[in-house]
Amino acid sequence: MSVKARPEIELLTAYRLPQTAGVKLNQNESPDDWPAELKADVLRELERLPWNRYPPVDAQPLREALAAVVGVSPGMVAATNGSNEALLALVQAFASGRTVVTTVPGYSMVPVLAVVGGARVQQVRLRQDFSLDVEAMRSAVARPDAALTVIASPNNPTGNRFDSLGIEAVLDAAAGLVVVDEAYGDFVDESFVSNVRSRPNLAVLRTFSKAFGLAGVRVGWIIGSEPVIAAVGKALPPYNLSLFAQETARAALRRPDLMSARVQRIVDERRRIEGGLRALPGVEVFPTETNFALFRTPYSAAGVFEALLHRGVLVRDVSRVPLLDRCLRVTVGTPRENDCFLDALGAALEETR
Repeated sequence: MSVKARPEIELLTAYRLPQTAGVKLNQNESPDDWPAELKADVLRELERLPWNRYPPVDAQPLREALAAVVGVSPGMVAATNGSNEALLALVQAFASGRTVVTTVPGYSMVPVLAVVGGARVQQVRLRQDFSLDVEAMRSAVARPDAALTVIASPNNPTGNRFDSLGIEAVLDAAAGLVVVDEAYGDFVDESFVSNVRSRPNLAVLRTFSKAFGLAGVRVGWIIGSEPVIAAVGKALPPYNLSLFAQETARAALRRPDLMSARVQRIVDERRRIEGGLRALPGVEVFPTETNFALFRTPYSAAGVFEALLHRGVLVRDVSRVPLLDRCLRVTVGTPRENDCFLDALGAALEETR
């Protein structure tokens, strides 16, 4: 007897990306590793803790620290093993057997996690300028079956932030929970966290993977009303965050100066990349408020991608996504990596032409 997965799981494609290149700029990681002294501080704390015991069951010390940062009660915060676990738990708690509404282009894992969590997916296309189609979104989220809506702002892979009044209009119309994914929220001054107290149908998702430079640690978190967080807590497995993850995230929160300095360096380099891209004939650069840039080439994105890879530079080909024909996405790297990318892209465009 053969064993088969659910039909909708069989139709999914496992998440796979090229991982090796001399200059790796395809996953929106921080270009800067953590300082050695901070790594040593975390390791010393881990040495002091017992490894034969489970960590705090719901990461209570970390949740208290996160709550203090944003000015809410610990009961309004859930800590998760990366933002993907947060999204899956939200689907399982609120939308299994019902519909998840999201944008396209949008974060590519949302439809996948919705299906894995047993939900249906409705994608609402952005406008040609990548702005939110507010009326189309309001129509989609108002349906009784629309149990969960996910809007990334700033958006990935387009890089732009959506108008806050448009998101407010979606919240007003929504029949279910609306999640504003602020994975790149540390690169802008605006956040929906302050709206959570007055909006019981709002949750905000944040991560330590981008501005904090902790993609390898895998820590995400949700801010929402206490009933929302209580429901998510039932969907999350116990002890979902290791001692290492909890202690490292707490150490990061104690040094906000490092995060803000890192963000400023990335923004400065991003602007330099944008200028370099605009100087290349036929290249269109889109506005971004993240740690990456989206650009359209005059030639096949696949051809340019391969020409870059041949030169040891790995970026992300997003040209199969609606509205993103001939588009590539590049993460802001170190100054040396960014120079290598711009030089390689100029040569790749000549070769592709």
